[in-house]
Amino acid sequence: MPDKKPKQTLLPKENEKQWFEVLHGESPAVDDNDTQVNALKIRNYLIARDEAIAADIAVDSGGLDTISAEEARVIYRQAKDESRRRQRVRFFKTYGLGALIGALCATVATVFVVETVKPPISPALPNLPVDASLNFSDYPALKFNEEIGPFPNMLLIPGGVTSIGCAKGWDDVSGGCRPSEFPSHAVTIDTFEISQHEVTYAQFRQFIESSGYVTDAEKNNRGCVHEDMDAPGTPFVMNPKLTWKTPGYEQTDGHPVTCVSWHDAQQYVAWLSAETKTPYRLPTEVEWERAARGGQATAYFWGSKASNNQANYSGVGGKDQWPTVAPVGQFPANKYYVQDTSGNLWEWVEDCWHTTYHNAPTDGKAWEAGCENPSVRVRRGGSWDMNGAGMRSAIRSPGSQHDRSNLYGFRVARDWQKKQ
Repeated sequence: MPDKKPKQTLLPKENEKQWFEVLHGESPAVDDNDTQVNALKIRNYLIARDEAIAADIAVDSGGLDTISAEEARVIYRQAKDESRRRQRVRFFKTYGLGALIGALCATVATVFVVETVKPPISPALPNLPVDASLNFSDYPALKFNEEIGPFPNMLLIPGGVTSIGCAKGWDDVSGGCRPSEFPSHAVTIDTFEISQHEVTYAQFRQFIESSGYVTDAEKNNRGCVHEDMDAPGTPFVMNPKLTWKTPGYEQTDGHPVTCVSWHDAQQYVAWLSAETKTPYRLPTEVEWERAARGGQATAYFWGSKASNNQANYSGVGGKDQWPTVAPVGQFPANKYYVQDTSGNLWEWVEDCWHTTYHNAPTDGKAWEAGCENPSVRVRRGGSWDMNGAGMRSAIRSPGSQHDRSNLYGFRVARDWQKKQ
């Protein structure tokens, strides 16, 4: 008779947390920790595979710095067995990066850091003198239920010195901060423009009809990630039927477009720039946080406690009557008149992912140097499925540039040109 397989030992709780941190890209793998090393191998393989599919090249080509598909399948099976033994949700329904990253981000499988500072030291920094040539009347905000035009409505955000990241005693009072949000640091930012809302379904449809572009979800019926509510544990999986046109829930012209990747967002930006003869782009991570905070140092632009009268997030109540995505502009604006930065949809920004803010630039430009993987980009703001802590102004998360989910959307920005 063959020998019985040795009994498997459950992973220590701390090791389990490290597994998800490494898989999520928020912590580096320790070389002598097999669990973390394997998590990193799977992450690298899935990112490379997704990039290869998007570029129509073979996964095992010599140009990809990754493990082979067979090695990844072996590690995948081992991880799946571990997941079953730990009675955890099976995240890896497919090999697609979207299912992996969507599950990790949406379930907030992260260690939060909480530290009380008494009394808290305000991270608020003095603004630079506002340029006298700024004319905010040239950038009127749309009123509640006012008709949204064919192009995003742009608002003017004044430059100045601002604090970015999790500040102890301020951002961490509503459930704690992720390790990736540290250290809080001062940035001097130029005046810029950002769209009042996320790009809408109607605005994105105009781009598709005009350009004939095929999104990442539509290519070869690859689909979009969603939460399968009919499966045990409600895992996040790739559904070939879901695209920006059919994201798995009701979508009207006034809803923010979803199931779009960072790459899709860049194609829209290029089209918008050509169509309007004005250079648009995605906001930088610093610009996005500056606009989202609305000049406030607290966890949310309205204060220190999550409120369903202020944003669309997990569950319904108060003004939040949407179990999934809400149409844009349904919740109060901050003092810059920007809306929907907390919850609703994760929003793509220009920067590539860094696991922390150590050595971050202080000029407000996109941070695209020294990335662990230039193909992994940043998302901000949380989404409709997150809890209150998951939609703070400092919240950030990584994803491959071809990753797509019905939790993701974007807004646009552009440089401000001083009138002569």
